[in-house]
Amino acid sequence: MRPRRQMLRQLLHGAAAWSALGLHASPAQAQASTRLQVPIAINEASRHPFVKQLLRLIGEAAQIDWQIQSLPWARAMLLAERGQTMVFGVSRTPAREQVLAFSEPVFDNHVWMVMRRDQAMDYRQLSDLSGRTLCISRGISYGPSFEAARGSLFKVEWANGDLNARVRMLMAGRCDVVLSSHRSAQPWLLERQLREQTGHSAALTVLPRPMQVDPIHFAVALDHSLVQVLPRLNRAMRQQSKAIQALINSDL
Repeated sequence: MRPRRQMLRQLLHGAAAWSALGLHASPAQAQASTRLQVPIAINEASRHPFVKQLLRLIGEAAQIDWQIQSLPWARAMLLAERGQTMVFGVSRTPAREQVLAFSEPVFDNHVWMVMRRDQAMDYRQLSDLSGRTLCISRGISYGPSFEAARGSLFKVEWANGDLNARVRMLMAGRCDVVLSSHRSAQPWLLERQLREQTGHSAALTVLPRPMQVDPIHFAVALDHSLVQVLPRLNRAMRQQSKAIQALINSDL
């Protein structure tokens, strides 16, 4: 604990601010009088304009200056689990709860299924994917039910986080379904993203029912001193709830 506690002290503007935050001030006074420099990892495949604007909104209310690292998702999660950074964009799983502490949900993430238009199906439950091959990003978890079915009910092909790479695999016949996450509950917004990014939009369709909906969180290693920042983030998210919802509904 000592090295990590010392690291958080260095993230504050001076030892006096740390003393005010941890020892002599109320949480409200501390938040008003200190500004944190917080390292945070984000998925390099995420929509950076949206994520950075979201972090800006929350950071303004929480008095936090983010030190953002854009990384492959598997590496971002590894660094977070090792206690080297906070991470944004995480869904909760029983395995992750063994090593990570989580903020309150920031928004709901929808896992959409992208298919070739001439092979589209009527999806209602996980068993409908029987016999198919799914292209998914390395380091992404879709929960216990998905993991239990992987390799038996369906196969997976791993890809880097880039959506273009997974779509190319789909068009080449290496998989039948691409899984892609999007904050919106409207599949047409992902279809627009496909049109902007891939050049294959006419041949693709997003199935109208998401495979799952997961709340998204900030997370940090359980024994990291930055765990103390999570309540500060929760207050900031409640304070900025209307602005956050407007951003979620935007085209950014």
